[in-house]
Amino acid sequence: MRQYITSARGEGVKFVKKLISDSSFRRERNLVVVEGERTIADLPAHVRVESVYILKEKEDKFSRFFGLCGDVNICTENVMRAISSAVTPPGVLAVVQLPPQREQGDRLIVLDGITDPGNMGTVIRTAAALGGWDVLCVDCCSATSPKAVRAGMGGIFRVNVKEISGEEAEKYTRGYKIFALDMHGENVYNIKKDEFTGRFAVAVGGEAFGLSDGLRKRADKIISLPMPGDMESLNAAVSLAVTLYTVEYALK
Repeated sequence: MRQYITSARGEGVKFVKKLISDSSFRRERNLVVVEGERTIADLPAHVRVESVYILKEKEDKFSRFFGLCGDVNICTENVMRAISSAVTPPGVLAVVQLPPQREQGDRLIVLDGITDPGNMGTVIRTAAALGGWDVLCVDCCSATSPKAVRAGMGGIFRVNVKEISGEEAEKYTRGYKIFALDMHGENVYNIKKDEFTGRFAVAVGGEAFGLSDGLRKRADKIISLPMPGDMESLNAAVSLAVTLYTVEYALK
């Protein structure tokens, strides 16, 4: 069904706004808001789109999205601004159901106190690009916020992501050999490749404070990337991406 929405006070608009602002509501409904033409176009075939919202002036441009679901809403500009988290609304967004949680696999990314949704999305996008890695978010910003979903380019629908508290971290990392990234660790390129076998995790700490004491104590090995240049550290998402690709390819 296609309908036209001119008021930002309707129940559908309020529902989308709450999904954008309330992480608990997203978890309860198992829904996220996906913004932007490219991310929506790249949604995996297996995900379920609940509703689509399109700016009236871009109705023809985005008409190919009409077939994604039965609930298509054509909106005026004031409505689109009300439901978009972007400074400049892209003109199309979708409410999408998250895939069901799977059992954790043998390779695990542990994010320890990541607070920037852009970094969060970048890590999830990297995990999706590599395949075979699950993501465990310990006391982090929401992995399902519109900004994180946008930065992750829809990787949230391709990767098993679990959000937990610090008190639960030991339970979900039990049985994994933990390699924790830190500037004072052992050069990752000096580690023997056969150490990365069985169940193992690569962990990185938050942007401001690094690894928590709890995770640092549980780590089996502290590792680092060589930085011969005059810099103290790398961005958390960048250092993790380089390490993951090193583990996957350089150490094979």
